[in-house]
Amino acid sequence: MRLLSLPKTNSAIAGLAAGTMLFLTLPLAQAQDTLQDSLEITVLDMADELAPEDEDFLATETPKVDFPDEVSAVRYITFADNSSNLNDDLEQYFRAEHPEWIQSNAFAPGEVIIVAGFDPHQMGAYAGNDVAAATGIAEQDRIDGINDSMRPLLQDGRVALAMLEGAKSVADTSVVRAEDDSNVGGILLVIFGGIAALFVVIVGWAVGHERKKKAEQAREQFDYAQRHYGEVAQQLDGINVRAHSLTSPLADDELRRQWEDVHTQFLEVNDIFGRLEGLKSSADNKAFRKAASDIEKAHTAVTHMEIAQKNIDTLYEMEHGHESTRRRELSRLRADMQEARQDINDKDTVVDDVLRTLIERTETIFPTEPDFMDHYARLIRDYAVALRGVEKNLEAVEQTTNRTAPAIYEDNWRVGTGYNAWVPYYMISTWHAADVSAASSAASSSTSSNTTFSSGFSGAGGSSSW
Repeated sequence: MRLLSLPKTNSAIAGLAAGTMLFLTLPLAQAQDTLQDSLEITVLDMADELAPEDEDFLATETPKVDFPDEVSAVRYITFADNSSNLNDDLEQYFRAEHPEWIQSNAFAPGEVIIVAGFDPHQMGAYAGNDVAAATGIAEQDRIDGINDSMRPLLQDGRVALAMLEGAKSVADTSVVRAEDDSNVGGILLVIFGGIAALFVVIVGWAVGHERKKKAEQAREQFDYAQRHYGEVAQQLDGINVRAHSLTSPLADDELRRQWEDVHTQFLEVNDIFGRLEGLKSSADNKAFRKAASDIEKAHTAVTHMEIAQKNIDTLYEMEHGHESTRRRELSRLRADMQEARQDINDKDTVVDDVLRTLIERTETIFPTEPDFMDHYARLIRDYAVALRGVEKNLEAVEQTTNRTAPAIYEDNWRVGTGYNAWVPYYMISTWHAADVSAASSAASSSTSSNTTFSSGFSGAGGSSSW
């Protein structure tokens, strides 16, 4: 967590260590006439979702927001783990860690608080009663509009921009909940427009940040591909022999096709490096941005081959009687079955009984058996059928995720993935959770923000999901 706190000035630069609070005050003569001089800005990034430059951006741009005179402090807070009622989380956190920011039944005077929670996805805006009176944040249509302004930016991963937009929306009393589709355009203008000059600053910052980020990523990928390519290339013939010597039922036509894909992809890396000849790690950002596409292809080919090698080695060892590998994979399969059975709970006794039987079967297969792989393949096949029953009992939501079984060159591949259309339950559960989250986000855009606190506390503001 990197904590930032500073008074409002026209050039506040953040550079501080975790868990500390730094205050920088510039002479009054240096402040722009349009800015207040006493606004305290705090960034508490407990979710570690804000890069240092994001925090600098908030410190620099927040003072330019046209807050009413009542506002004396703006707090930007992220939670890594929170509850479905972000209001309670904030109240409890303030009382435990920052009692000076909260009173017995209201937030402290002068406070504007913007919060983003990441597990589950929640967001909120809050204020002291004096600020609430000046901004209307305690009114339902206002807090709905403020949260609505942050939602699309949070969903797009632009956390700093979302939080700044929340602060701007608190200050701008025209930001209210859109009553129908005809008002969507106005909301979008508020989100992406704002004050014209500020919009230009934001766009310029975002473009520059993205260009720098692209160059840094290309540089890192280039260094990695260069360091690992030669080592993997020396082992390629051995990997290829192992891949083609697999004989168990799990080494089906689809797995062999996946191997050929990653093998062909890797063979192209030599040509890519030929095109990148002359590029050095010390080259400037422009050179790396220009070569980013080729670098990404080389990096992907190398990493895919490394993962494929590891997965092929695992399957090869299982086929050739490696007891510790067989025992490990069998234990992982059993744990996945137990998770599926736990989630099915008592929703379907037939499916529950099938899962119980499958778990018992994993305990009767011994790693030393000559026909271990045949038993394992049958177990995978029967488990795939059982999981179809499990899926039918999950909460019915629209499928928005791309449900493609991981290939052998992907990290989340497991022995047996794709055989009889099997994927581990943990992946099915992950896909379903993403679908539920998407459905919740879609529904939340048409529902009111939660303005209640379980304790009876009546601070102004409220939260919603994103």
